[in-house]
Amino acid sequence: MMAFTGSGLFILRERIEGADKQLSDALSLDDFVRLVDSMGPKKMSRITKSEAAFMKQLVKKDNAP
Repeated sequence: MMAFTGSGLFILRERIEGADKQLSDALSLDDFVRLVDSMGPKKMSRITKSEAAFMKQLVKKDNAP
């Protein structure tokens, strides 16, 4: 769970068996977002068919003599 301090900083906490465990120090919004993003699943970037074909051509050129 996210907690907001009186000084405008954010803290990440986890509630376990009725008690809160602090997972992070007090962070600014940007730092807090980076922390939470790093903890979650990574987003897969989507590529188009033309981008895939282009990358395939680059691999062939790198392996050519």
